[in-house]
Amino acid sequence: MGAPNGTHGNGAQPQHADLCADLRLVRLNGVPRTRTLEVPALLGAAAALGHQNADVPPDLAIEALLREAVGRLGESPEIDPAARTFGLRTGMKMAKAADRRRSAASAQGVSVERFRRSYEPELIDQIATEILGLLSRQHGERPGAIRRPEPVAEHKPRIQVFSGEQHVASLLRTAHANADWDLVEGVYRQCVDIATDHHGRLMPDDLPGFFAKALGRISSNYQGREQELILHGLSILGNAEHADKITPALFTQLYTDTRFDRFVQYTPGPGSSEGRRRPRPFETLVETARRYHDLNQLRGVLGDLPTSCILGGSMNYGRYFSVRGGPAATNVDVMIVIPDFSWLDEVLSAVSTLPGSARASLDALERRSRIWRERGLDDQHTVFTQRIMMWSDEPDPTMAWAPNQGEYAIDLRVASVAALDWILVADNPKLTASAAGNSRSVRDFCQQDRATDDHQRSFSGRNLRTKVEVEDVDGSLLRTLRVYSIHEERYHPGAFQNLVLPRFNKRWDDTPIGGKLETFRWKIIERLRAERRLQPYELLRVSLAHTRSEGFAPHILASIDSIDAL
Repeated sequence: MGAPNGTHGNGAQPQHADLCADLRLVRLNGVPRTRTLEVPALLGAAAALGHQNADVPPDLAIEALLREAVGRLGESPEIDPAARTFGLRTGMKMAKAADRRRSAASAQGVSVERFRRSYEPELIDQIATEILGLLSRQHGERPGAIRRPEPVAEHKPRIQVFSGEQHVASLLRTAHANADWDLVEGVYRQCVDIATDHHGRLMPDDLPGFFAKALGRISSNYQGREQELILHGLSILGNAEHADKITPALFTQLYTDTRFDRFVQYTPGPGSSEGRRRPRPFETLVETARRYHDLNQLRGVLGDLPTSCILGGSMNYGRYFSVRGGPAATNVDVMIVIPDFSWLDEVLSAVSTLPGSARASLDALERRSRIWRERGLDDQHTVFTQRIMMWSDEPDPTMAWAPNQGEYAIDLRVASVAALDWILVADNPKLTASAAGNSRSVRDFCQQDRATDDHQRSFSGRNLRTKVEVEDVDGSLLRTLRVYSIHEERYHPGAFQNLVLPRFNKRWDDTPIGGKLETFRWKIIERLRAERRLQPYELLRVSLAHTRSEGFAPHILASIDSIDAL
């Protein structure tokens, strides 16, 4: 399976045609099966470039070679389709050839058949050329040395899906071929009928809630293809509106749908914050989907770093229901968990390459990470928090037809495993005062003091407020918050536990933390059961203990308040 010195059979550099033939085999069979494939040209190139020796299996050597070759495409829009073609994207390594081709065609913005006939042969040809270019630039590097190429970052595909008008009828066929949209369309029509009936003044929460539930069900069919989800959603809702074409006017009309303005949930009252406004159906579809897209980008730039991600906030409990755009756009709340803070610089360096992130936020991130190191703030009970503004320096391409450029914020929290254990009370089997103490605190190294009070609630909905201790640290703030409080025999989760609650949403788990979250879930259940025994004539629920429960989607609310489903 290739000469041991990394040459192609007779010691000569492999030919372009030979590399193309091997690449077609790899595309068809997948990288993992190259252990048994005859691909001498690729194995020879991998060995010559230092990706293979006696200790490295052929499939890993070829994967490293492909990553390096694809990475040479630079800012080319073909980098993402090329990576998907060979299964180099997260979660695609074991994908079948047809699934990889479908994903690549989607990233390229063309049909599968057109991609197969036109784009795929050109990509294979170009990757072969890049491999030859790498070989020609070798200049006597250490033979047999194992090099770890930079991971191919999952850059946001710059596909202009809203660049031109399309017929609704043609898109409908594609949409229904990808997912069952009938429930989404049906409940949308129901909402619109009520919105246009001016004899009624009530939009029952259960209807937009059911719309959110239906969208949540089909969104898994569009994992990694969120722009398509938006486009197909526009065609489905446009069909319900009897539109003939997908146009900028239709996008704006549905995004800003004024028919919902007469309902109090959709229009803030006097003195109310715009941020409490409920988004229109198409608006929340767009805003939720593109945030998922950016979360996938975040996962991509973190690459092979040992991280896990907990998704909190409205994307946890209000996706497709309360996630809004505009002046008070919904933030994305995430906690990135790392083994320890020795990984912080690498993680933040990777985050700084996130497409759409604002330069000012990244400058602050670099400055504050230096303060963290110099002041030695890691005590295993402190979390690093940074707000990263998204799409403020440039418009999100997904929002080409929208009435705003798509600016929102990612509230990024970085915690070590030790800090997460402290937050989840991993050192005690029960959430009781006798076992864990009446309270414990965690420090938050953040940019601004967003609240002077530490607001907590119990399972009964009773509020508990304590003063936040704040220390200025070279222009940043070190805030001391309660992890939890037990007051008058009632458990009050703190802000960081509420980030985990109510759904324990683990976006990815490479550290891993899944077992820790599951253990904490059972502790919460047992604490709730204990309080119900003590207070048999009160209504005690997990949702009542969350300080943002008014933003919960109805189906999420119903699910988490069923103790067996928590």
